[in-house]
Amino acid sequence: MFDLNDGFSAYKSTSVEGRAAGADIHKLVLMLFDGFLDELERVAGHIQQQRFDKKADSIEKMMRILGGLEASLDTEKGGEVVVNMQQLYDYCGSTLMTASLKNDLTALASVREVMQNLQQGWAGLGSQAA
Repeated sequence: MFDLNDGFSAYKSTSVEGRAAGADIHKLVLMLFDGFLDELERVAGHIQQQRFDKKADSIEKMMRILGGLEASLDTEKGGEVVVNMQQLYDYCGSTLMTASLKNDLTALASVREVMQNLQQGWAGLGSQAA
């Protein structure tokens, strides 16, 4: 039997891969923020609907995205900004794990706020460069 979610996942994956292939580093980082925040909304829904296996999968994806965001930091040239970003990513990762263990929507909201602020800042940097 065909599962619509499988089809949507395949479409979404292809769409993301296509956008990533032609993106510069700035756009790639923005895509990571977008993906993270989308997955964060899924986690909240999984918690509310008690779909804990899917919650775990989403948390794992988010942790990989945080790893990608951290890997994108230029530790040689970034100075204090990079250190601060690493600390924020670490905070988000540890708060995600706590939120997952306790099914805590308030902790998810804290992570959402941090990541939305970072996303907006990153988007602002892109508009300044353009």
